[in-house]
Amino acid sequence: MIPEEAVVDAIRSDHLAAAELLVQLANRESLSMRTGLLDDFAKEQNISLQKLNALLQSLIDAGLLARTRDNIVLASGSNDALRYAAVLRGVAYTRYRQRDANQVEITLSPPAHPSRLMEMLPKQGFCWTRLYDTKDSLIELAAQAERRLVIVSPFLDKEGVQWIGQLFEATVRKQIERIMVIRGRDKADTEALCGSSSHLASYGVKILSYAIARDSSRSIETFHAKILLADGDKAYVGSANMTRWSRDFSMECGVILRGPSVRPVATLIDAILAISEQIPYA
Repeated sequence: MIPEEAVVDAIRSDHLAAAELLVQLANRESLSMRTGLLDDFAKEQNISLQKLNALLQSLIDAGLLARTRDNIVLASGSNDALRYAAVLRGVAYTRYRQRDANQVEITLSPPAHPSRLMEMLPKQGFCWTRLYDTKDSLIELAAQAERRLVIVSPFLDKEGVQWIGQLFEATVRKQIERIMVIRGRDKADTEALCGSSSHLASYGVKILSYAIARDSSRSIETFHAKILLADGDKAYVGSANMTRWSRDFSMECGVILRGPSVRPVATLIDAILAISEQIPYA
């Protein structure tokens, strides 16, 4: 029997969606679901496919589900699945009732496989599963923007600009302001932008450069911060650059903030935008 605490700790994202998936599988005669139906489940639950995949992996890691070539299979009996679903619903309700005004999630981009760090983390207990995947977290954060999405990244490459495009694409159904802030002084940045300028322009992205020459020396005032701001109450602050190296190879860590604690970050972004210079598309 899998301890209920282990199941709760293993779920990295949406406890309600996990509960609903267990219920649907428990009510199927075969106790399984074709992988092709998972897209429909994600739409019903209003979650991204990235989040659904993370959810499935968490349930598999917990020992509740198994994956075959064409199906997701309930590894426990239907009665056990319904019991775990009830526990997960209770956890979701408790967190809803007792949620703080400020919410913090820790994000992690694992190092490239094989990784000594990822071998060690599971040995630290179930708490390591509360490290949310940076790529999934940023997509979810971008999709929640209703008025403005600002991405601040000092370094870019071709793959990183494609990643940025995916983040702005998550807002495509909304009439919002889309802004990207870069240094704009590095050759690699400008070359990466030239290759994807039409793609970003199609989303109405405004590109700004924060790199101000100092009068008394050859140095410039610029930045090293990595920030994603959605509206004025949701933000990512961390180490991940918008580059292939950060996305796929290097260990990156950051925080997702929601609530009043984001206001100083929004104020910082407003100040950066006020002194930055718009870059025309090539």
